[in-house]
Amino acid sequence: MHTFIASKAYYRKFCKLIANFLTPVEHVWHKWEHKNVWLRRAGINIGKNVAIDYGFTCLTGLENNILIKDYAALGIGLKIWNFNEVIVGKFSMFAAEVTLVNGGHDPNTFLPFSGPLVIGNGCWIGNGARIIGPLTVGNNSIIGAGAVVVKDVPENSIVVGVPAKVIGYRELPEKVWHLGNTFFSSKSFELME
Repeated sequence: MHTFIASKAYYRKFCKLIANFLTPVEHVWHKWEHKNVWLRRAGINIGKNVAIDYGFTCLTGLENNILIKDYAALGIGLKIWNFNEVIVGKFSMFAAEVTLVNGGHDPNTFLPFSGPLVIGNGCWIGNGARIIGPLTVGNNSIIGAGAVVVKDVPENSIVVGVPAKVIGYRELPEKVWHLGNTFFSSKSFELME
């Protein structure tokens, strides 16, 4: 039994290694699918037209805790510490070196805990942002570069700083630009012409 579990873990690591190798150098949606096939084999739930750049890391053996919805575009060096469910919404975009963590330890007893971490639809996560804890980032929110988010973020908000604080709210047009010169509706999160 122990050998089977170890071989399954090695298989998942192998699939993630192959996926990393298959990262396209140009952005064309269908080219990302070659990489996503291998990430799905590793156990990650990935929607259609998802772009996950080079250097993606997550916990081996817990890959099926991750759900990445359609048209998400995730930057170089994304790290997901997926102790529990992690959901990335449709049309969300991450810059480089973003970290998502949904587990921790009680400060008194050091007992571990975890819970769901949800990034809503249409969110922008800036370079080097850290999102820590079981929490929800509301639809159409922006997390500024270098921010450390430790509590829920309201929809349409802009948060920055350490710890992150709301500094404003977005005035959303009906049509929002997305990677690959596509556009989506800020209300229905569907593709637009």
